[in-house]
Amino acid sequence: MRLGFSTVVQVLFITMMIITVTLVAATGYNQARSGVVDVGTQVIDGALEKTRERFTERYTETGDRLALLATALTGLDPVEQRDDVLRSLWELTRQSPLHQSSFLAGVDGLLLEARSLPNPATRFVPPGDGEAREEWVYRDADFGVMTRLKKPGTEYPREAQRLAEGTVPEDTRFSSVHALSLTGEPGITVSRPVHDADGTLTGIVGIEVPLARLDSLLRAGMLGDESVLLIISDADEVIAHPLGPAPGQAGRDSDGLLKVADLRQQWIGEAWMRLGEQAGADGSSEVTLLDLEPGRYFVQKKPLTGHLDHNWHLFLMVSDHVVLAGVNRGLHTSVTLALIMMIVAAYVIFVTAGQLTRPLRQMVDNARLLEQLRFGELKPVQADFNEFRALDRSLRQMASSLMAFNRYVPTSLLRRLLSEKHEATLGAESRPLVLLNTGINHFNSVGAQMEAQEQAEYLTRYQREVFEAVHRNDGSIDKFIDDRVIAFWGAPDAAENDTYHACTAALECQAAIQQLSQALRWENHPAMAVRIGLHRDVCMVGNFGSEDRMFYSVVGGAVSVNQWLGNLNSRYGTTILASEPIRQQTAGDFVWRWVDRVEEFDQEGVFDVYELCGHGADPGLAQRRDYIARYEAALALRVNERDLDAALDHFYALHEQYPGDAAVAWQVERIRAMSEDKKA
Repeated sequence: MRLGFSTVVQVLFITMMIITVTLVAATGYNQARSGVVDVGTQVIDGALEKTRERFTERYTETGDRLALLATALTGLDPVEQRDDVLRSLWELTRQSPLHQSSFLAGVDGLLLEARSLPNPATRFVPPGDGEAREEWVYRDADFGVMTRLKKPGTEYPREAQRLAEGTVPEDTRFSSVHALSLTGEPGITVSRPVHDADGTLTGIVGIEVPLARLDSLLRAGMLGDESVLLIISDADEVIAHPLGPAPGQAGRDSDGLLKVADLRQQWIGEAWMRLGEQAGADGSSEVTLLDLEPGRYFVQKKPLTGHLDHNWHLFLMVSDHVVLAGVNRGLHTSVTLALIMMIVAAYVIFVTAGQLTRPLRQMVDNARLLEQLRFGELKPVQADFNEFRALDRSLRQMASSLMAFNRYVPTSLLRRLLSEKHEATLGAESRPLVLLNTGINHFNSVGAQMEAQEQAEYLTRYQREVFEAVHRNDGSIDKFIDDRVIAFWGAPDAAENDTYHACTAALECQAAIQQLSQALRWENHPAMAVRIGLHRDVCMVGNFGSEDRMFYSVVGGAVSVNQWLGNLNSRYGTTILASEPIRQQTAGDFVWRWVDRVEEFDQEGVFDVYELCGHGADPGLAQRRDYIARYEAALALRVNERDLDAALDHFYALHEQYPGDAAVAWQVERIRAMSEDKKA
């Protein structure tokens, strides 16, 4: 028995839906029943690992920023360039909510410091005997000066004191917990040495991080109110906690840290002790389910970072019923949704099958009529799906084409491309060609405002000018595609001056289109501007098609590159862009501007792009040559020397003199983006 399409679709989809939903529900139920510990392990381990990654990322960023600052300070005189150094320290302090202050300490007693709390300020202690009064400048958020004060000498940051003692880190160092110099609260200092150009130690830079600011990071990693997340050291000291201002005592003690055993929540200390017995060599442990006084808890600890003088650990505790509650809710929700989905899916499949089969039957009937060449009997397909409507349009277009062949066969331009001694046969050869590609800027939007006949006349006038310019310079038109015209030189016969002729044709085409555009404006038609690409490369050229109908054409990747070159004109505000081979062969005949070095459209390498400005003998280009030289010098700074700041200054100067040059504006925006990426 043969079943209809609608019946097969309904039975198949409903059967698959029932099987899928049943298997998913059964599997989920069994896993929820038997895998509570596994689920809890994944939740705890994932949450703890995410928190550790967050902490590691913050510490790594801090170290990287400090290393960048130390590198920037190499060879600088911090006293003479005090404002620049203080601004750098100020920005470093404000880059992260973890930073309380940043400082630069010199071996000669110099101290430059920027702090964020309690009031944003900078501090300057001149080098010398240490008896000079310190200069404090209180600032607003934009580094503006609010108040200047002279104060007696105060305590130096601890790492600055260690510098005076001769204890200097060899690289970036994260200190042990100590009382910070500004507030006296416990924290750590991240420091790094600074050297002059010959490698002599000149001082250290550092960032002070209060432990209290780590609490907010811990709160973000907690799994609800019934979880506990702490940072605990190897000495069982609570480094950071989200337990409130007084987990076991009032505030934070600058003289010492709270011990885990001293917490009010004694079961936390018990869990830490029991977990320590199971920890591995690196101090980490697997997720463990423990029976404690308040209930059953999943617990785990992981080493936080290896950068510190002493090891810290992340310690997480989550009540087991938090995991179980989520599993139970998920199970009930899944079963309910599965039943609803089955009912809805059955109805949707029934309706959809009917909508699919009706237009399919109509298209099958039309295909049979088309096969029998009974074009007048085709019926329109009523369908709700775009694919069916598109297929119906294709069938009707095919019918129209077949009817047209009975009374009209379009002809193409005839070219004598093969020797009269040889019979035209299918085949092609690989040879170097010069390619020209033109197109009308914004043709789609301009053409949409025209009637069909007006658009055809608009295109025809443009194509005539391009054809005559190419023909006058011994080129061959390959094809017309919408507003694009593709021409080539070098086949079937090549000449030494093919590249020169192609460039001349491009300039003549540019001039002709400018005159045509003026005439169009007088006739109240839209103005016209073109984009032209020139390229020389090896292509496949010859006869393509079939034995009954051939066309002489050029194919290959160079055709796509040439079209890409033409489209690049819209980026730089130019009209004619060419590749390096074109510019090399005609450097003495024409005036060229090196516009940019860009990635090729297929991103397989860099590509130098040149603007064809005019003939070399044109006296009107004398002033233009000076501008071109300045532009290319600025571009060389960006591309060859990678000096973005100098290049940006040169392009700014050009932009002020020639604000209408879109190429200069593009370079300015490009350098800005590169500078931002470099800073990031």
